[in-house]
Amino acid sequence: MARSYTVIIIGSGVSGIAAATKLLKNKFNNFIILEAENRIGGRIQTLPFGDGHIELGAQWIHGEEGNVVYNMASDQNLVSDRRETMQQFMNSTFVTSSGCEIKSDRLREYIKVAYSVFDDSPKDDLERFMSLGELFHKRTENILIDSEELPLKQFINWCQHYQNSYNGSDNWFEASAINIDTYKTCPGYPAISWKSKGFSTIIDLLQEKFNDETEHLCIKDKVIFGKEVVKIYWSGDLAEVLCADNSRFQAQCVLSTVSLGVLKNVCNELFEPEIPEYKLDAIKNIGIGTVDKLFLKFPYKWWPDTTPGFSFLWSDDDREKFVKENKRRGWDYLCDVFGFYIVDNCPNTLLGWIVGPAARNMERKSIDEIKIGLVYLLNKFLGDKFTIPQPDLVTRSQWGTNSHFYGSYSFHSMNTDKEGNANSQLAKPLVNSTGKNILLFGGEATHSHYFSTVHGAIESGWREADRILEQFKE
Repeated sequence: MARSYTVIIIGSGVSGIAAATKLLKNKFNNFIILEAENRIGGRIQTLPFGDGHIELGAQWIHGEEGNVVYNMASDQNLVSDRRETMQQFMNSTFVTSSGCEIKSDRLREYIKVAYSVFDDSPKDDLERFMSLGELFHKRTENILIDSEELPLKQFINWCQHYQNSYNGSDNWFEASAINIDTYKTCPGYPAISWKSKGFSTIIDLLQEKFNDETEHLCIKDKVIFGKEVVKIYWSGDLAEVLCADNSRFQAQCVLSTVSLGVLKNVCNELFEPEIPEYKLDAIKNIGIGTVDKLFLKFPYKWWPDTTPGFSFLWSDDDREKFVKENKRRGWDYLCDVFGFYIVDNCPNTLLGWIVGPAARNMERKSIDEIKIGLVYLLNKFLGDKFTIPQPDLVTRSQWGTNSHFYGSYSFHSMNTDKEGNANSQLAKPLVNSTGKNILLFGGEATHSHYFSTVHGAIESGWREADRILEQFKE
């Protein structure tokens, strides 16, 4: 027997939680949240780590003006005063795969040029139809000059890895140059850290935003954990949701906030009947890649106080030799760890970044294998200058292979329409035979210009809550 509700929300990520808190504030209580994981938060996951905490998922508040996350966090004095997050990459120590530190003054100039390439919109149709990789090469071909003191090819390869970690693509030739225009930046510093407690605080802030003195919203009471949805029947007067454990739920309306990566992998089996072709095209054409993190906590800080991190530059010969020598160990993914950087609110800890297929390869390794490999990598680049102790804690994210996410965040791919309408198409509600909304879509990938961000996900949840409230108003 299926349990019945007015609304079912699928997913307790920040979009689903945002929708739920707004519904509760408006005295709309007849709903349930089905969550496949055993926790709330989705791609926000703050964990205790050593003497501090780390963010396995979303890490920064992107911008200030018009950013709902910044507004809520700053009101509670939870925003860090530091505005140096991006500078830690720029001011990091760049080291080649032969162990040589690059001290050229031109390096900083090149980094500034590289960072500024994507500041300006595509200038003409030629640039609009380029990938981000092609646009980078076009705009830097007469500026970046190869030299012995600065190996250009190695530097550009690092730039690609950095850019992929920022925009979420596996490869910058997969990401369209239209991202520069279609993604709207909130004015203010682009990557702001939390002062304490971490990004998971946003769940409490969402509840507090809609609380008043006479009531207290406890969103966890609405969540049923361990409910992986495998089928959504949406053509009749009522929608029915089937979970992997064979439990069933009915509702007049279903709000899906599952990751774009999940939709890409299961949309042909998830919906009955099949959703319209325009929506399938949107799911297919919006991109999503894998951006992963590798955390190592050491018994003491072995790097200089003046160093915010280390960026690694591989030569082709060194990469080829490394992969060949370590083929049996399966260490080829280590060549795509493009650097290690200090971590706010977590002393004696370094964060390594890895993207794309190499990240998904890493996710399949055990923690012990990863620990051995990362220590070897650090010693290869830095062992001549530092005595590196064994880390006493190691962990990593697994966004690419987790079947409840299948990716980190969305971007506009080369297949996305050049007007950037795919997100709006994905967000369109589907109606039943009586013309009533029966299947709604939320999540960061459904936001037309804040896709890939937490504030975009929150706004999409509020948008769908408003749609529900309008449909069921008395």
